[in-house]
Amino acid sequence: MTLSLALCCILIGFSAMLSGGFWGLGGGWLIMPALLLAGVNIETAVVASLLQMVPSTLPTVIRQFPSIGWRKGSWGYAVALPVCFFSFIGSLAGKPLGDLMLSCFGSRRPQEALYLFIMALIFLETVRSSGKAALRNEPDRGEIKLARNKKWFAAIAGIITGVISSLLGIGGGSLVRPVMKSFLKVPEKIAGMILRLSVLIVAISGSASYLAGRTDSVKDSLWLALFLTIGGIPAFALGARMHSIVTSAGDDRTADSSFALFIFSVFLSVLCKVTDYIITGRIIIIVSGIMLIVYLTAATLKSARKLKAERSTN
Repeated sequence: MTLSLALCCILIGFSAMLSGGFWGLGGGWLIMPALLLAGVNIETAVVASLLQMVPSTLPTVIRQFPSIGWRKGSWGYAVALPVCFFSFIGSLAGKPLGDLMLSCFGSRRPQEALYLFIMALIFLETVRSSGKAALRNEPDRGEIKLARNKKWFAAIAGIITGVISSLLGIGGGSLVRPVMKSFLKVPEKIAGMILRLSVLIVAISGSASYLAGRTDSVKDSLWLALFLTIGGIPAFALGARMHSIVTSAGDDRTADSSFALFIFSVFLSVLCKVTDYIITGRIIIIVSGIMLIVYLTAATLKSARKLKAERSTN
């Protein structure tokens, strides 16, 4: 690995996991196109993306785990358990499915096309849901009952999330987030905690399935994952803290609107990769990453000032 690529991985890891910690994602949706644009082959990129999620997310997940709530009828019991359990099961099928697609089509293009399609769906769903009123406070018992009655829907979403996450090397939070927000009505703050836990579970099982296969690119993936993690560990914790400040100030819509904008940028960058406009795609990734950090920092500072003003008046 060259020094320039190592430094790029640190910056990519920081940018991806800062946004990942904020929204409860694994960062793979940014790491994957960035590594592909840097010339890394897709299987090496998938394994590196999954591996870095484990150490990057683990400290934050451990700290937030009790706050999810695990009593019967809570969000943890009704949503987190089925989503995380079935995501783990589904992620074990990612590598075999990828190998099957490669043998059938002779290339990884179908996986890239699938990634584009999923990003487009996520963008459309996020735009649609962000126009609705956000849930700002802890849900009442009626909302908990709604989530519990749809636990099988959460289980199905978990399986699909696990398979696609392991196949494409993304943490899965970007897939299940619209489900939790739009269909299960999970409040933004709790959704973020559950998503971070789900990302860790999927990353562990997805990484294990690839490492067990002893792929030829494991050594390269380990080096990439190491440098991604150097930037990812502090960034994920910082992003989670920023998300807590924003939601505490009641600015939940900031998370949805910023998420939609950046998903659109990632979609454009991957589209450029598929259509061989490599330079354009790199520019989109770099500019979007810088704008993302600036936007989330500004939004967090604004929310912090709002909270400070509320405390001073009280």
